[in-house]
Amino acid sequence: MFRFQAPVPQQPGRSGVAMAMSAAVVIVISSAIIVGVSTASSRSAAVAASSPPATVTASALPRSSSPPFKPVGAIVSSASVGVSSNLVHVPRVFVNDADGVSMGTGRSLGNVTYPIATVNGGKTWKIDGPELHVPAANAPNVVTAVGAASPATYFIYGGPMGGNSVNVTTNGGKQWYRAYLGGVVGAVVASSSEDLYAFTGQVGLYYSNNGGKVWHYRASLLATR
Repeated sequence: MFRFQAPVPQQPGRSGVAMAMSAAVVIVISSAIIVGVSTASSRSAAVAASSPPATVTASALPRSSSPPFKPVGAIVSSASVGVSSNLVHVPRVFVNDADGVSMGTGRSLGNVTYPIATVNGGKTWKIDGPELHVPAANAPNVVTAVGAASPATYFIYGGPMGGNSVNVTTNGGKQWYRAYLGGVVGAVVASSSEDLYAFTGQVGLYYSNNGGKVWHYRASLLATR
C-alpha cells in the first residue's frame, strides 16, 4: 500500500492511502470516459495523421551531472522537497514506513528540479538522480507529479502544468530513463514494478512492461499485452 505525505516537514501518515486510491480511480474513470465518447466517425484525417507514435524508446539519463548541478546524495532541505519547477506542490509518496520519493526544487537547488528520495521515513531527503528540468529551458521536461510501484521503481512525469516527459527508475535511482510520449503526460499508474500505464489526453494510453524503457501506444484501454 502506498501512502502520501503533504509537502511539509512531518512524519508520514497512513491517511493518504485513501487519497492515492481515489486519485487512481479518477484517473482510470476519466480515461475511460475519453475513450467512451470517442467514436470512429469523429476521427478525421487530420487526427489520424497526428496519431501518437506506436512505440517510444526511452533514453538513459546520466546517474549524476557535473557542476553547477547538485550531485546525487546531496541532502535537501525539507522546504525544497515536494515543490516542482512550476511551483506546484506534489506529494511525498511512501511505499513503506522507510522508503519514499518526491521531487525537489527551490532556491537552495538553484530552482532546478531533481528526483528526491528518503530511506528513513522522511527524516532525511537526498537527491537521487540527475536534474530533470532546468528553469527557462526545454518546457517538455517540466514535471509536476510523482508516483511509485515499489522501493526500487518510481516515476516522475509531466502531470498538471507539466510537459510530455515521463522519467522512470527501477533500481532506486541508480539509472533513470526518460521518454517523450507526444502529449502532456497527465497521469501514470503502475500495476507492478515493470508494468506502467501513461495517459496523455489522447484516446487510449501508453503502456510499458519493462519499467519505462519502451512504451507502446494502444487506442484502447483493453488488451495491453
